Amino acid sequence: MQSSSFKGVLVAIGLTGWVGLTIGGLAYLSMQSQRDFDPQQTFASAAMASEYSQDIVVSMSKQYPALTKTVFHIQQEGCSCNFSNNIHADRIDYKLDKFTYQSRHVSASSLPADIILPSLPAIMVFDKQGELAYFGPYSSGYFCSTSSAIVDRFLDNILLNTHLGSAVVSEGYGCYCPNNISE
Repeated sequence: MQSSSFKGVLVAIGLTGWVGLTIGGLAYLSMQSQRDFDPQQTFASAAMASEYSQDIVVSMSKQYPALTKTVFHIQQEGCSCNFSNNIHADRIDYKLDKFTYQSRHVSASSLPADIILPSLPAIMVFDKQGELAYFGPYSSGYFCSTSSAIVDRFLDNILLNTHLGSAVVSEGYGCYCPNNISE
């Protein structure tokens, strides 16, 4: 009888240890990806040019001719932040589908070479007129979850066509991977 209760205690200790190590490992990996979206301010500096939004439209339209009502979900293979971002991207796609937006999931390497993008994942939204409406991170915060979404603050106005020009967001601290293409 004592032997089976001892085994039960060992199983409980082992299970508790395994859960603790798993959570600790996930927290460690997540902390390794915590960084500024634009640590060198290259994205912010580029976006300061008055013709920046139009330059993005011209550059993207050479490679993707139909930009009107299109969202680009931009990721990089091997980025540990893609997992939580995929949930957000799916939620955005569901919302955009109601407004007949086209969704493209692309890798950073498929963007035109002249587009500066320091970190990933990122999102680029073109409005009803084919103009750049939003470019930057999805979210900020520890897990870059939908509860700390940056893009969602702009999305409703873009969909209703009541936004006031382009929003290029370079600020954010969260789960981002450096863009290996731009390094």
